[in-house]
Amino acid sequence: MTKILIVDDDECLRSQLHELMLYAGYEVAEASNGEEALAVYIATQPDLVLLDAMMPVMDGFECSAQMQALPNGATTPILMMTALADPNSVERAFAAGVSDYVSKPIHFAVLRQRVSKLLETHRLIQELQRQNWRSQLFADLTLKIRTSLQIEDVLQTTVTEVQKFLQADRILMFKLLPDGSGTVVQEAVLPGLPVVLGKKLIDTCFHRNYIEKYRQGRVSAIQDIQHAHIQACHKEFLQQFAVQANLVVPILTQEEIWGLLIAHQCNSPRKWSSFELDLLKQLANQIGIALAQAQLLEGETRQRQELARSNAELQQFASVASHDLQEPLRKIQAFGNRLKATCADGLTDQGLDYLERMQNAAQRMQSLIDDLLTLSRVTTQARPFKSVNLNTVAVEVISDLEELIRQTGGCVKLGELPTIQADPLQMRQLLQNMIGNALKFHRLGVLPVVNIYCLKQKSATAGVNFQQIVVEDNGIGFEEKYLDRIFNVFQRLHSRNEYAGTGVGLAICRKIAERHGGSITATSQL
Repeated sequence: MTKILIVDDDECLRSQLHELMLYAGYEVAEASNGEEALAVYIATQPDLVLLDAMMPVMDGFECSAQMQALPNGATTPILMMTALADPNSVERAFAAGVSDYVSKPIHFAVLRQRVSKLLETHRLIQELQRQNWRSQLFADLTLKIRTSLQIEDVLQTTVTEVQKFLQADRILMFKLLPDGSGTVVQEAVLPGLPVVLGKKLIDTCFHRNYIEKYRQGRVSAIQDIQHAHIQACHKEFLQQFAVQANLVVPILTQEEIWGLLIAHQCNSPRKWSSFELDLLKQLANQIGIALAQAQLLEGETRQRQELARSNAELQQFASVASHDLQEPLRKIQAFGNRLKATCADGLTDQGLDYLERMQNAAQRMQSLIDDLLTLSRVTTQARPFKSVNLNTVAVEVISDLEELIRQTGGCVKLGELPTIQADPLQMRQLLQNMIGNALKFHRLGVLPVVNIYCLKQKSATAGVNFQQIVVEDNGIGFEEKYLDRIFNVFQRLHSRNEYAGTGVGLAICRKIAERHGGSITATSQL
């Protein structure tokens, strides 16, 4: 019920005002002077004060000024009753925090209307403030929920801020377990009350009657546990934690119940307002989203870790296997060379052919091992990035490929390339593989022409600028349905008899590009 504090030293007028306010449906408290009014205000926390201006001990002006410093005093409307109508008195009243005034002698119908309008204005202001507070709290917690990757921080922030906002005695996050019990994973509680954080709680009647309803979105608001129509076992369960009123909202993730967001009032019963209900429901929805994101992130992190471990094992296997293969391969090559040098004259033509095939196979094996080692070292033996002039690297690569260019009769045209942050050795490997492939896969009877240049591009999705290095040739091309294959390890579109190679070169190029935060692709016109 709305409370009115009447402060006047005139006992007769005070009595009349008391009856008038009671008749209007208000609860009434009285004080005969300003000093007494301050004590009554603290004890009753009225919604409006009817305050006489001129009183003994402490007048209404001083009382109003001191009332501003009391809890909620600055927002409680004060209606001053005064026979003083001069401008100085009016200014003095408003300066002391008075909301409005009525002149004496009092017209009771006017007074009743003034009280009603002040209370309605005060109610609207309070509602607007609550909505603003709720919106700000909801926005702050939503931002925290949506941006934080640490779900524990999200839950802790939520219970702490909600407790402050609701001025509840306890706010907790209760995570349900498959057996119907649950664990309190976060809690904000006033000192002196039982702490339940980390405890596994079992309510014997909860699993049977409540879980399915909460899964369907049920919200429970009990303002007085002692007189509520709930099962005795549930009432006893709540009383062991000193709960007198509670508000329970389910937290759902992908339509399955994860747990409950719970508010407790322990010092007295409490009627929960609709806006408090709405706030907790909205926050529970956001928490559900955060939990789903956290579960998704956890799954992605686990997959990345498994992939990283798998890649590390593959790289280790490639490195170890390559080294283990080196030793017998070197012996095959050494004895093959010695056999050819010392016994060639004694071998038949067929024997020489066998020896030649063996040495060619050993050389292909050596190339394959070298490429496997290069592929595994792209990440395992990578160097720190530094400023690399790609023009300088490309000139050095073209110089290294001078013999291949001469053999094919090719021509390499180099445009202006940028300076980037990169691993210089890997940039050299990348350009050497790309230019070497462009020269190798040339058309029969057509001299290869290779153009290397840079295009500045802007990502349509990320909105950032990047450099696109283009290696363009007039070679044999490929059917674009095989695009996904050509950058995989050991994938070849032509036989070894047509074009030499191990099928690892473009896989190395892709790995280098990805290590530098880029990508590699190809287009072709046949």
